[in-house]
Amino acid sequence: MKRIVILNILALFFALNSLNAQESDHLNWISDFNQAKAIAQKENKPILIFFTGSDWCGLCKLLEKDFFASEKFKNIAVKNLVLYKANFPRRTDLISLKQKEINQELDKKYSKSRRQRVFPTIIITDKNGKELSFLESYNYIHDTSRHYKMLDFILNKNKP
Repeated sequence: MKRIVILNILALFFALNSLNAQESDHLNWISDFNQAKAIAQKENKPILIFFTGSDWCGLCKLLEKDFFASEKFKNIAVKNLVLYKANFPRRTDLISLKQKEINQELDKKYSKSRRQRVFPTIIITDKNGKELSFLESYNYIHDTSRHYKMLDFILNKNKP
């Protein structure tokens, strides 16, 4: 009986420890673009805007898994970027009406020079929202090298 209790306590300990590790792996995606801009201005960091269709875009999901969930990206992002996810889901309950309106405004603002929004798209702006770089689409060969080159270029360009 004591063994069962001890085994259950150990299992609970490892389960809780695993949950804490998973929680610390999450990136801080700001849900309000005005707040993201305020943080970027305060911390003098560029803003990475990720245009995604979280519930329908297969390539967006792949990019999240291959790029945004990588330790390499997390280490870069925590120190150097403010993150904003401009989500365009098909399910209306996934984002608020206010978020939908803000995302549509961002789409209009940052797609002026392009015909139509391609999903996924990453746009990096300066702390004031001026576009510095963009990268459209992703592929099934899981090659994130272009994404890291863009980050490297922007982050090295903006160093004082």
